[in-house]
Amino acid sequence: MQKILITATGLLLSSLLMVSCSATKGVQIDAKTANFKHFEKMPLAKVHKLIVEAGEENGWRMTEFKENELIAEKTEDGETKAVTINFSEDFVNLEPNDSDLEDAIEDKLKI
Repeated sequence: MQKILITATGLLLSSLLMVSCSATKGVQIDAKTANFKHFEKMPLAKVHKLIVEAGEENGWRMTEFKENELIAEKTEDGETKAVTINFSEDFVNLEPNDSDLEDAIEDKLKI
């Protein structure tokens, strides 16, 4: 009887382990891109141009930082805020998030 109980317990634990392992492999989300906004793929130069246009049209000073990264700055009520915009051919991310700038960029990129 004890042998059957040990075998049954072993099978149960093995089954639970297999189920839990397969459940964690379902959808993998990269922590770096979890908040990125994805859009239809287009050339990097076009994405860059549209992001700069969106920012400048909404009063942001856009500064080149890297090929795929911009710094947007805006002064309102004596307070200056800065946002780093990281982008590729099919995603954009703002850090820290600014809903006004994000909305303007999303409109330009048709997200």
